[in-house]
Amino acid sequence: MKKLAFLLLTFFILSCDKGLAPPGVTSISGTVHFIGTPKDSVKILAIVLVQPPPLYTDSILINGLNTTVLPFLLSPDPLRDTSFTIGVKPDTVYHYLGIAQNYGNLFTDWKVIAFAHDEKDSALTFTLRSGERRSGVDLVVRFDSLPRQPFIK
Repeated sequence: MKKLAFLLLTFFILSCDKGLAPPGVTSISGTVHFIGTPKDSVKILAIVLVQPPPLYTDSILINGLNTTVLPFLLSPDPLRDTSFTIGVKPDTVYHYLGIAQNYGNLFTDWKVIAFAHDEKDSALTFTLRSGERRSGVDLVVRFDSLPRQPFIK
């Protein structure tokens, strides 16, 4: 009788597929690595995940905060490697993931100091299904050699 109970309990545990667990959060995660020191003052550092494709005007980014631009603030002091996880809307295309530095006026003084790109230096695009988690998206900030900027001047 004990063997039967043990077998039934084992079968029950192995067949359970988290039926009562909440659905997984759709997210992108990774680590920001900092190399060197900033050339300008650092007022705000933010990871930005942007829906529209580049090129951007300052107004597109500022008007899109929390809708098409999802910011994730980083502490600028001290600059050290930082892990991040950003929750995203499933089945939504995001065309740009980068680190933005504000060094003056909140509405105009921004520059990209790193972005997620492929081996040809093209920005990565992200589209995740519900519950999907994309990890290992590392961003490397090299203050002595900034990437090309995605802004319209």
